[in-house]
Amino acid sequence: MLHAAALALVLLLQQKIDEKRVAALVEKFGAEEILERDEAMTELLGMGEAVVPLLEKAKSTAEGDAKARLGKLIDDLTLPARWAKEIIEAESGQGYQRLEEALKNKTLERPQAARIMSAVLLSEAASQEHRQYMVNLSERHRIRDIWPALVQLLGRDEPGNENFVYHLQRIKPPKEAAAAILKLIPKCNFNVAHQMLELARQLKPERAALEACVGQILEGDDDNLKQNVMSYIQQGRYPAPFKSLLKCWRDMPAYRPHYLREPILRTPPGDALNDILAMLKSNEPEEVNLAIDYVTRQKVAAAADTLAKLGDQSPELRPRILLSFKTLRCEDEIRKWIAGQGGPGRIAAIAISGELGWTGLGPDVARCLDDADAAVRSRAAGVCGSLKVADAAPKLEALLKDADSGVRRGALLSLAAIQGKSATKTVLAQLKSDDADVQAAAVECLALVDVEAVLGELTSEDALGRPITRYALAAMIVKGGQTTLHRVMARVGSKLSADELHAQIRLIQSVPK
Repeated sequence: MLHAAALALVLLLQQKIDEKRVAALVEKFGAEEILERDEAMTELLGMGEAVVPLLEKAKSTAEGDAKARLGKLIDDLTLPARWAKEIIEAESGQGYQRLEEALKNKTLERPQAARIMSAVLLSEAASQEHRQYMVNLSERHRIRDIWPALVQLLGRDEPGNENFVYHLQRIKPPKEAAAAILKLIPKCNFNVAHQMLELARQLKPERAALEACVGQILEGDDDNLKQNVMSYIQQGRYPAPFKSLLKCWRDMPAYRPHYLREPILRTPPGDALNDILAMLKSNEPEEVNLAIDYVTRQKVAAAADTLAKLGDQSPELRPRILLSFKTLRCEDEIRKWIAGQGGPGRIAAIAISGELGWTGLGPDVARCLDDADAAVRSRAAGVCGSLKVADAAPKLEALLKDADSGVRRGALLSLAAIQGKSATKTVLAQLKSDDADVQAAAVECLALVDVEAVLGELTSEDALGRPITRYALAAMIVKGGQTTLHRVMARVGSKLSADELHAQIRLIQSVPK
């Protein structure tokens, strides 16, 4: 066993002591104000046994009150080592008994007793019996300040030390103990770590500290501890860093559905935004689906560009991606794309605005009707109708003469959607077009305009001579049901074969919607 002074010298060599600060504090022992001297003494006491050699050196030249204070300081600082030596080396528990008597008679103050017990607990010469007696004594006398020593013991890889978790829990350490416990947990084995983690959580530590500790566990090598912690994360008891959860997702596929999916979805990305964007580009469908759900739940607006491009590449994902866009409410971003400022491209942006039904983007879409690219004009012409951009009607009428049939088709469908019955003449005129695609668009529009006027026009003898007319009537019957059938048959009489009309109806009904 080292002598107290020798032990202090070892501690001095191990720790970095600010010798100038110690000297300045010792000098204050000569101050006129007693309060200043007391404050210096308290600060030196807080530095621990490592300063004893410096204090002994100062005492050799000190006089009067300063010498007395230094003597008391040295006695107080070496008190734990002296008591620890006696307790450990005494026979038949005499050292224990003396310590307990000193506590009962109050010849030892509680802070002094805590330091003595801690010295015994941390001494390499102490047996588990010595340590057990110290923790029992601390519980009987409700001395909580031995918690730092218990934490240090639990950090040592020694047989039997894991039993001190129970005592650490029983003495109910203060809230400030949480930080020290959390730092230690990742270094402990499974049996100790999960109990200490729960103890730290009960002390209500700062979220960042608890999250960092959980992250270290998730990225560590102890699979048993990981599984235990993941169960608590799934229940919402522990926070976890997003990056750590993602690492577990990739490393432990079996745990995805039960332990990882929901915690990932409810955890903010923090500094892991790029990881989310990368997941959207993954070749693994399960990961892509998770990323889409995550963007939707966390409203990650920065993912809008990547989402839009993914929707073009993977039509099967488009419904879910559109749901994400509705959640993100990124109209301003799509407005920029429509104007040609980045994103998935103008055509894709126009299509998204139409599918989402965001009428606020209608004027932006209408401006694309003048675009030099026929594909842009065509998509814009079609979307103006779904967004009901009434101010676009004159331009859409002009586009019925566009050189591109796709533009003409989109313009006609939108005019019918915007103007309703007012577009009847225009639709009927296009039904006579030489362009088959425009004729087909006119057929689609018939249900949107004045049905009575359409039936009157299409059931005339001249009109019934055209194949497209007979097909249009069949389409109206399929759309309108029995009522429309009765109205058509009442008008055509013998001018149209029922068998021919029925054949057209069967043809339309045979095609999946």
